[in-house]
Amino acid sequence: MKYNTLSIEQLHELLKNGKTTPSEIAKQLLFLCEQEKYSNAINFLNQEVLKEAELLELKQADNSLLFGIPYAAKDNISTKGIPTCASSNILKGYIPSFDATIISKLKDNQTLMLCKTALDELGMGGVGLYSSNGEIYNPYDSKRIVGGSSSGSAYLVAKGIVPFAIGTDTGDSIRKPASLNNIVGFKPSYGAISRYGLLPYSPSLDTIGFFTRNVNDIAILCDATFGYDKRDATSIVINESDFYKNINSIKRTKKYCYIKYVIEALPNELKEKYYSFFNQLKKQGYEVMEVDFPKELLLAVSPVYMMISYSESASTNANLDGIKFGARVDGDDYEAVIKNTRNAGFGEEVKKRFLIGSLNLNKDKQLLYLNQAKKVRRLIVEQMSKIFQQADILIVPPFYDIAPLVSDIKKPLTEEQEIITDILILANMNGSPSITIPFTKKAGMGIGINFITKPKSDLLCLQAAKVAENIIGIKNQIVGENYE
Repeated sequence: MKYNTLSIEQLHELLKNGKTTPSEIAKQLLFLCEQEKYSNAINFLNQEVLKEAELLELKQADNSLLFGIPYAAKDNISTKGIPTCASSNILKGYIPSFDATIISKLKDNQTLMLCKTALDELGMGGVGLYSSNGEIYNPYDSKRIVGGSSSGSAYLVAKGIVPFAIGTDTGDSIRKPASLNNIVGFKPSYGAISRYGLLPYSPSLDTIGFFTRNVNDIAILCDATFGYDKRDATSIVINESDFYKNINSIKRTKKYCYIKYVIEALPNELKEKYYSFFNQLKKQGYEVMEVDFPKELLLAVSPVYMMISYSESASTNANLDGIKFGARVDGDDYEAVIKNTRNAGFGEEVKKRFLIGSLNLNKDKQLLYLNQAKKVRRLIVEQMSKIFQQADILIVPPFYDIAPLVSDIKKPLTEEQEIITDILILANMNGSPSITIPFTKKAGMGIGINFITKPKSDLLCLQAAKVAENIIGIKNQIVGENYE
């Protein structure tokens, strides 16, 4: 049996009924991981996973839906005794002495971590081409980008190597790759999953989430990983539970909405599919309405994101200096060691962001740029609040087309394309839950659709995605499978 094609739910049924064992599943998927070395998607392969699977079998299985389920973790998540380099040369050789909270929670649910996945260095990129161990390409078409920064995680789920993978999302790093790779990508409410043990990029925006191949599996993972953590100052309590049990319980009174300017800016064929989907929602008894969002604020999303995230990244990564941990390049004195280490250890994209961020943190420039960016962020958050006073679920396109060709990523975009390219950042600005699921196809490639709800309404977000999944009829897809 090909276990790699199965979802969490399907694997759980086999394990529960004694039709397979954690060892059998882990052995097959570990072999598949070993075949993926050429893809650059894997930073570390956990060869101990077979022993861990055997130990699980000696224990009595609990009721966890995740018992014996293998997964992959993005390599900016701390793992005890396992290298964690965030795909940066400056952290080569760094082995944490503790597990991130999310890793601990998954261990408590008796999962099996197969590997650590590559990412755009330190989470900075958005295309999957900036990992220290090489470029990662779309598994559907190697001439196209996989998307980033959670590129390795998205690749392995889309390829059918693991049923789920951990990703992180600062602007759209889970939800956009999900669209480009025809899978499901969920960013929970900010703080719903503890960030303790996450190597930070931009702490006011960073969120840990997941890739799967269906919405039900996301609900299972939320049940296992949500929860307040006193070790994380940004951790919050989500007064929702039993996500998996309640995934189909959405009320017909819930209102969907969309920003007309954004939908109208899509290519004609894709635009028609959105309006057709809205009509299908209406036929099921849901209200679908237009809402306004000032165009000038939509155009400001990207520069505001860059101002804030670049500044925070320069600050939070100041400890990567070759002194405390990680790689070191010698120098004549303390200052020279830091300079040489950072110059050799960081890639060009990271250096660029650190330079801009450091400039913004200059006292005078903070007043001129950073503080203004924070004020505009507040305006964006207020506009999102206005939308959720009118409706419950905002529908947006995670991207305007299939995954771009690698050769085209530097080409200038139209104003409309820029807005759509960056629109998922809205949910990072205000901390909303947001999920992308497969929507349609073009030239054998997937295009997703995204749902956003107000902060702390994660269950509703998943319920809306489940309604859409049932209407659209695409789930559990992997590379090589056709669908209509």
